[in-house]
Amino acid sequence: MRIPLIPSARTIVLLALSSLIFPASVPLGLAVDAAILLLFFLDGRRTRSPLAQRTAPRIAALATPAEVDLVLANPTGRTLRVLVTDDLDPSLRRISGPGGADDWEEGRPVRIPARDGVRLRYPLLPRARGFLSLGAIHTRTFSPWGLAWRRATTPLSHTLQVQPGVRDLLRDRSGHAIRRRLRAPGQRRNRQWGDGREFESLRDYVQGDDPRTIDWKASARRRRHVVRNYEAERSQNVVLAIDAGRQMRERLSPLRERVDYALGACMMLAGRAQSFGDRIGVVVFDDRIRHISPPRRADPPGLARVLAGVETRLVEPNYPLAFATLGRTFRKRSLVILFCDVIDRSVSRALVRSLTRIGRSHLPLAIAIRNPELEAAARGEVTDEKGAWHRAAAEELVQARATTLQIMRQSGVLVVDTPPGDALVRTLDKYVEIKERGLL
Repeated sequence: MRIPLIPSARTIVLLALSSLIFPASVPLGLAVDAAILLLFFLDGRRTRSPLAQRTAPRIAALATPAEVDLVLANPTGRTLRVLVTDDLDPSLRRISGPGGADDWEEGRPVRIPARDGVRLRYPLLPRARGFLSLGAIHTRTFSPWGLAWRRATTPLSHTLQVQPGVRDLLRDRSGHAIRRRLRAPGQRRNRQWGDGREFESLRDYVQGDDPRTIDWKASARRRRHVVRNYEAERSQNVVLAIDAGRQMRERLSPLRERVDYALGACMMLAGRAQSFGDRIGVVVFDDRIRHISPPRRADPPGLARVLAGVETRLVEPNYPLAFATLGRTFRKRSLVILFCDVIDRSVSRALVRSLTRIGRSHLPLAIAIRNPELEAAARGEVTDEKGAWHRAAAEELVQARATTLQIMRQSGVLVVDTPPGDALVRTLDKYVEIKERGLL
């Protein structure tokens, strides 16, 4: 049971001084202690706690600060001295600084004027995706005589949906290049030049154009090289297949697992697919199918809600089950984008077989997100025997991975081998290239 009143430092000092009376007179010492405790009790009883409310965002992005507001209202006719804090999910961290983690650890001190209120704001950093909770608000109010603190709890509950973030991953990228890749067509007709099936127009040849697009009859009539423009096909199916097994659980940065880079790339691609008019389907799996949704018009907000709940597990991914389920669910030829990584040979063999099989009816694309620390260890300087064994093990893993990716390419699987920080841009580039070339 939570005790609502706790003694202040002043009460402790008074009780300590009263103990000096006991050698002279025990009854008098007891009487003084009783008087101090009675005053403590009366002072605490006449103390009223402030009314507390919280305003927090409903949605936040991973690794991107969000602002939380607490409002404390003073219903009394005197100024209140209050210490306030609130409960947070372990994956939520207040950012240090003015009004940040340091001030809130033991309770942030605040003075609330009589019959007035104050608003407190602190920055919150989500360190994991998912549905994270903000719990009760706790206050300790100093009594009028300074003998007691009154503790109170306001039982609030707030759920913060932490979605895959992309802004921090793009922060160090070229702004011009990103804008060019993400440029939305707005109300204009969306045209992508390439090998798509729908002929759009003719134009003069310029250096760098694919010679296969030259229209030789038109070139002969105009006496200069002319190429055909094709419009990228629309309303095609794109399936996002997300491996949520143990390899994707590997932490590649302080705040992100490998799967977080994959989910960020999914969000970027969904926004671009929306401008193309493509449909998006999703399969999330580890040793079982965790989520599957049929293809529908690209809906980035809806996809973000699904991806926010993706959890990795320390199990081997069941690729045969995942791709057999995918084949039954998605009948129309689709671009199947698998986000994964490969090192373990037995798992890699199952992956290659599954991708080769699905390639008979779909176009498979594997986005392999590598571990920079592993590659650095394989190239690291050796200074002792332990370091030599460490480097040899890293080299073996890197070579096994390269071999598996090469086998996948030879089997007709499109492969993008990317560092984590480039996963978003390279996935988007490959998707646009596939659309422009009409490969699907």
